[in-house]
Amino acid sequence: MIKGFLQQAARDENVYITDVRQAFQAQGSRPFHLHITLYDRSVRVFALQLPETAGEDEERFVAEYIYASIYNLLSALGGLRMDIYLNRADEGAAELAESLDLVFQLDLSKTARTGYGKCLNVNERVLTALFGGEERFAFGIHSVEEEPAVEPPRAVCGQPVFARLPALTRGKMVLGMDIGGTDVKLAVSVDGQLALCKEFDWFPASCTLAEEITGPLLLLTRLLRAAGSLYWAGREPEIDRAALHRGAAIEEMERGVQQMERAAGSCLRNFDAIGLCFPDVVIRNRIVGGETHKTLGLQNNTSLCYEEQFAKITALNDALAVYVVEGGPVMNTNDGPMAAFAAAVEQAAAGGDLSKGFFAHTLGTDLGTGWVCPDGSIPEIPLEVYNFIIDLGSGTQQDFSAEDVRSVRSFNTGLPGALQRYTGQSGVFRLAARRLPEQAPKLWEALLEEGLFRWKGDTLEVPSEPEDMRKACLERCMELAAGEEPVCEEIFRTVGEYLAVTWRETEYILRPETKDRTLFGRLVKLPACFRLLCEGAARREPALRQYAASGALANTALMKQLDAHPDYTVAQFAQAVGAVYYSCLGL
Repeated sequence: MIKGFLQQAARDENVYITDVRQAFQAQGSRPFHLHITLYDRSVRVFALQLPETAGEDEERFVAEYIYASIYNLLSALGGLRMDIYLNRADEGAAELAESLDLVFQLDLSKTARTGYGKCLNVNERVLTALFGGEERFAFGIHSVEEEPAVEPPRAVCGQPVFARLPALTRGKMVLGMDIGGTDVKLAVSVDGQLALCKEFDWFPASCTLAEEITGPLLLLTRLLRAAGSLYWAGREPEIDRAALHRGAAIEEMERGVQQMERAAGSCLRNFDAIGLCFPDVVIRNRIVGGETHKTLGLQNNTSLCYEEQFAKITALNDALAVYVVEGGPVMNTNDGPMAAFAAAVEQAAAGGDLSKGFFAHTLGTDLGTGWVCPDGSIPEIPLEVYNFIIDLGSGTQQDFSAEDVRSVRSFNTGLPGALQRYTGQSGVFRLAARRLPEQAPKLWEALLEEGLFRWKGDTLEVPSEPEDMRKACLERCMELAAGEEPVCEEIFRTVGEYLAVTWRETEYILRPETKDRTLFGRLVKLPACFRLLCEGAARREPALRQYAASGALANTALMKQLDAHPDYTVAQFAQAVGAVYYSCLGL
């Protein structure tokens, strides 16, 4: 059994962790049961079984499977501790359990941790946010004979709130902000009407100071406050449309802010509420993760203390509160839950069944994941699904550095097989670089000539400077797939296959009541690409139902107005509009 998986990996094929688990659970006879104590002190059990091994290669493969499984659990759920129950006479299993402290680097500082240890950096920051300095994560090892019986956790949710939220925008000026790794999208609701939209391209991973990340966000907020104030006062012709254009530079936006603030004068007013989503772990309205690619520049700036710099990003809500009326809410969550939240509000407006909650993914720079309970609450867990290790194979693709588009290694941790490199734009780029040179060489040469891919020494990249080509490269690949270019069509089917594996892994770890998935983001903007994703997913999971966040999602007034907008689409701006409604939870 293990030999077959090793042969797949050597052939550079995927070895999905879900397939390995299915085989091990069916044929394994060695208990390696994991009990995770979650932040609310409930316990979840994952009763893993290990097979017998023959030789170092098989032992190493089983170890990597265990490390990846634990890493996925901690990336999704976090926890106060993890207890392992095994047969004490099984020396291999005992040694594997005893290696966890070292592999996950419990005794190292956050700055010294690498690889698997990175998930504990996030967990520690969450523990600090929830419990101060009173809790420290630990592994425990016990005999399986001592394993306690654990009752499955019971979901406790209040009454559904989604249908009430749109009405709360009336008589208010509300800002919704969707912060991504490639762009920021903003929407302003004035008295329940979609008054303004703004898109701003940026590359936060290149920023070496916290102010380079927070500064543009505060400027955009101030810009939309000034424009929104003029709209509120019935002085729409005085709005500086050039400053609101997608291509406006920072300097042009600064001039626009000053001009509109002067024009507004005493009419300048603050927002009644601000809702936003940020691509990182957010707990209790505060950004606490700190291990994403978006802060790579800060992490690599050794001249400054990263924890001090990241604390300024954690304090973003406090800085935004300056632009809200006294006592008004600033509501922050991760971009994945925001996608799910937006879908929930729209389905509620259409009279949909909200009893099982909502689960969504965003397919853009990364894979975002959102899970929302029926009452609108968002589970306080890391939910870093994009960090999941889903592939224990693809042997030669592990040899490339994370900076190379051909690599299967995570940008954040360097670990191979990370979902981040399989879905979203990185998945498309990797598959294009892998398949086009052999299967469509003329097309590949054309993409190189267009500057969408380029060589930097031995490293292949999609340029981010002097001009950021990531959006253009993804759009080109999507257009080719939608135009029935066979290799590009299969690229999107393969990404769909990865989404099916993701569905299986999230089902196993998170166990949400709802089985459907709603997809947001650039990868589903074209109906043909969404169809290809679904075709690929059906190859592994025929029962999986996926829905695109398109005009069909538009049921509330704001989303209908977005759907009718001449310049923007629901797939692009749904989360920004969802953020408007999310802020209303605080009203």
